[in-house]
Amino acid sequence: MIAGLINRMHTTSEDRIMKVFISVDMEGVACVTHGDHVKLEGPAYEEARKWMTGEAKAAILGAKEAGASEIVVADGHGHMHNLIPEALPEDISLIQGVPRTLLMMGGIDGSYDAAMFIGYHARAGDAYGTLAHSFSGRLVSEVRLNGEAVSEAVFNAAVAGHFGVPLVLVSGDDQLGEEIAARLPWAERVITKRALSATAARTLTPQAAQTAIQEAARRALERLKSMRPLELETPVEFEVEFRSPMSAMLAADIPGVERREARRLFYAAHDMLEASRIWRLMLNVCMGEAQV
Repeated sequence: MIAGLINRMHTTSEDRIMKVFISVDMEGVACVTHGDHVKLEGPAYEEARKWMTGEAKAAILGAKEAGASEIVVADGHGHMHNLIPEALPEDISLIQGVPRTLLMMGGIDGSYDAAMFIGYHARAGDAYGTLAHSFSGRLVSEVRLNGEAVSEAVFNAAVAGHFGVPLVLVSGDDQLGEEIAARLPWAERVITKRALSATAARTLTPQAAQTAIQEAARRALERLKSMRPLELETPVEFEVEFRSPMSAMLAADIPGVERREARRLFYAAHDMLEASRIWRLMLNVCMGEAQV
């Protein structure tokens, strides 16, 4: 478990609406295995958008079956304009576009009862994870919270946990599933594919993955009282190892950031909101350098 994790059982009032936040990425979607699927243009990407949207819709339908009455879906891949709005139910809200203060979690707050992560993937450095990376494959080698390397899923679960919102469902490959099982064992997990390498997997069909996600979303909310927000002890020790010393040099100009090694930066954040905002600043500062 992450050092400094505070476990607290989640409770929700029975006499109010159930509100669900769904963050959707692309690399963990069934059948997405190649860089062309996720590069934001071309026929392979257009196909992957449909699969991504199908898995998001499945989570929505499962949440509704369990009684969710307000659902907000946050597009979380790349430029965050991937989901196909007309293919989603008309009674949900959709968050798209950048910038967002909380990155993939932009829009979440303490009014939600649960968070779901669809199409997520293993962290940078994973031995087999399909299309594994941590926020930016070109920029980042590792992200740590309180001394432990984490995936985007765990980082974002801690953002949700800041607001007392538990992560109740994660879908993605088996490498991510292992991390979630170890660190957030209460959450439902849907294994959309078995990773063979960074660009190969034994995958479910889109329809099979969508069926599994819909069923898991329903089960997750039916078990909501047993779910726990991921709350970290504060201050949160946030560390990033960049692929390039140049990136670390540029990001080290942000006030409060400490450059401890050529490619590694450290920041003592008051909480996960501050860690997320500093992280967004680091990424913004370094994006131009990544193109060189």
